[in-house]
Amino acid sequence: MSARPARNREWWYTLHVRNLVSKTVCALIVCLPCADLIAQNAPDVRQKVGALEQRVQKYLQEQKPQLAIPVLREIVTLDPKNLNGQANLGVLLFFQGGYAEAIQHLRAALEMQPGLSKIGALLGIAEKRTGDAARAQIDLEKAFSNLDDTKIQIEAGLELLELRAASGQLDQALSVAAKLADLAPKDPQILFATFHIARRLMDQSLLSMMIAAPDSPEMHMMMAGELGRQGNQTNAIAQYREAIRLNPKLPGAHFELAEQLKTAADSALNAQAEAEYIASIQVNQYDEKAWRELGRIMMAKGDFKAAEENYRKAVALEPKDSEAKTGLATVLISLDRTNDAISLLESAVQDDPTNTAAHYRLGMLYRSASRTADADREMEAFHRYQDVREKLDKIFRQLGGAVRENPEGPRF
Repeated sequence: MSARPARNREWWYTLHVRNLVSKTVCALIVCLPCADLIAQNAPDVRQKVGALEQRVQKYLQEQKPQLAIPVLREIVTLDPKNLNGQANLGVLLFFQGGYAEAIQHLRAALEMQPGLSKIGALLGIAEKRTGDAARAQIDLEKAFSNLDDTKIQIEAGLELLELRAASGQLDQALSVAAKLADLAPKDPQILFATFHIARRLMDQSLLSMMIAAPDSPEMHMMMAGELGRQGNQTNAIAQYREAIRLNPKLPGAHFELAEQLKTAADSALNAQAEAEYIASIQVNQYDEKAWRELGRIMMAKGDFKAAEENYRKAVALEPKDSEAKTGLATVLISLDRTNDAISLLESAVQDDPTNTAAHYRLGMLYRSASRTADADREMEAFHRYQDVREKLDKIFRQLGGAVRENPEGPRF
C-alpha cells in the first residue's frame, strides 16, 4: 500500500499534551547523571524543574508547543526520570515531525510506565516512519487493543494494518481492518484499506488455486466470478458451465450460473435461469436465494400461488432478507392482501433501509390508506436512496462497464 498522508492532528492539543499520560502526577526523582548536577542538592533540582514545568504549562496553554520543546529538554536533562517531561517532549517532537528524537523520549516514558497505550501508539508510529518496521509492529500491536481514544486507535490501526499488509500478513491485516470498521464504518481510509487487502487476498487465493488445482471445478468457479465482475458475461457463463460439467453438485455453481443467465441480453439465456435455480435447490434445499429467485420468476409468469410459496420458503430460511419480504409483499398486493403486505414492507425497510422498491411500494400503500405523512416519508426515502443508486451506477459505468450483481435494484 502507498504511504498515507498524515491525518489532521490538531485534536491532540485540545486539553494540553499532558493529558496523554492520563494526568499522572509523578514525583520528581533526583538523578545525578553528570558532574554539573553533583554540585546541586535535590531540593534545588526539584525547585528548578518545578519552575520549568510551569513554563511548559504556560506555553501549552498559549498553543506554543515550539517554545515548550526546549524547556522540556532542559527538564529531562535535569531529571531523566520525569515521566511527564519525557512523555510530553516525545509527543511534541512527534507532532513537529522529529520522529527520531521523539522515539527516545517516548520509549523512556513507556519504560517508566508500560501501561501508557497512547504513548506506545505514538512510539510505534514514529518507529514506522523512521524505517524500523519490526519494532513498530511490536509496539503498535501492544498498544492497539488497549487504546480508549477512538481517533488514536484509528490512526494506530491504519499504521499497523499497513505494516501487516506490507509483510504479507493479509489475514491479520484484514482482522485489524474489521476492528477499525467497527470504530468508523464510514471512514474512507478504512474502507479503502479493507478493499485493498480483500483484493490482495482474492488475488493470492486465485494464484494459489492456479498452482494447486488449475483444472478443478473450483478453479473454473473462481475464473467465472472474476469474469462476471469484469462484465465478461459470455465467458463467465462458459466457465460456470464447465465447473458444473466437472462437478454437477458443486455448491453455488448452479445459482451463480442462473444469476448470469438472468441478466444476459439474450432472452433464450434468460429462460434457462429457472432450471439452474431449481438445480441449485436440488443440490442444497436450504439455498434461500434460489427460492427467492424462483419466487420472482413465478410472479413474473403470473403464478402467484407458486410465487408466494417460494417467497415464504425464502423468508423462513432467512427472516431478514429484505428483498424476499418485498417480493412476497408484491405478490400479496396482487392478491389484494394489502394489510399483510404493509406489515412485510415495514419489516423490509427496517432490515434494509436502502431497499428502494420496499419504500416505494410502502409509500403507495400508505397513500391508498390515506396515511399521508407516512406516505411522504417513504417516498422521500425512496427518492433519496434512488439518487444514491444512480450515483453508484454512474461510478460502475466509469469503471469500464463492470456489471454490479444487482443493477436493477432489489429483486422481487
